[in-house]
Amino acid sequence: MKKRFSFIVTLLVALPLYSVNNMAAPLIDLGAEAKKQEQKSATTSPVAKEKDQTTKVADHQKKAEEKPKAKPKPKKPPHWGYFEKEGPRYWGELAPEFATCKTGKNQSPINLKPQKSVGTTSLPGFDVYYRETALKLVNNGHTLQVNIPLGSYIKINGHRYELLQYHFHTPSEHQRDGFNYPMEMHLVHKDGDGNIAVIAILFKEGAKNKALAELMPYLPTRLKKQEIHEFVKIHPAKFFPADKKFYKYSGSLTTPPCSEGVYWMVFKQPIQASVTQLEKMHEYLGSNARPVQNLNARTLLKSWPDRNQENPVYELY
Repeated sequence: MKKRFSFIVTLLVALPLYSVNNMAAPLIDLGAEAKKQEQKSATTSPVAKEKDQTTKVADHQKKAEEKPKAKPKPKKPPHWGYFEKEGPRYWGELAPEFATCKTGKNQSPINLKPQKSVGTTSLPGFDVYYRETALKLVNNGHTLQVNIPLGSYIKINGHRYELLQYHFHTPSEHQRDGFNYPMEMHLVHKDGDGNIAVIAILFKEGAKNKALAELMPYLPTRLKKQEIHEFVKIHPAKFFPADKKFYKYSGSLTTPPCSEGVYWMVFKQPIQASVTQLEKMHEYLGSNARPVQNLNARTLLKSWPDRNQENPVYELY
């Protein structure tokens, strides 16, 4: 009996033991492992590498295209002048923004004809509030310009126009009964809405001009470079004639883009400058006057009433 029991125990020891957990799942999922091996093989193959590289290059190009492009540099306005193909006759054809120089109907300058102008006592005058400032000169390639800081202005009907600058033309741009004066000065004003008012002063040969004499020793020798002379102060009103009567009309800038809507006031009485002064200014500036333009439907006004035509008074120019 003992031998039989011993044999059974020995047999049980020799048989492998399995638990419920051992029967639930294999130690290795052969299907999943095979799938992993296939994926690894696919990503390491030459074809896959080449495809991956192509994708990276395409992504890089796409990102480069998505980068913001550099802003184009602002286009410089075309060069214009007073002679040949760049002269006043061709200004309106040099650029689209200059078209008004050709098509405009209210252009400046004009021929001032006192006998055909309309006298009035209701034409508003202007009050002057200028001050002395440091002399700031620049030769901008077209004229001699004196820049004025804010604080000098005129008032027309109580409306304020700041004086921005004044400059010179030789010969004059405006004519009087078809004749040009040796030189003309423009004082350019602007209000807060961008409207422009210009006061024009004509020069004739005569006595030495003191205000011009203060300015001329400092004529710039460099182009488009502002030169400041802090201790030289010229009051702009020193150029005004004693007689403040003026012609008034609606016109334009006399240089490109020839914008219209400019309020023009041209003093009736020219001021004097010596022959030497006028010759030197002409040598420095050259001829920088735009030819006169058609008056068209405009009316030239004057700030004084017409005289009795029965007793005409002949004026000395």
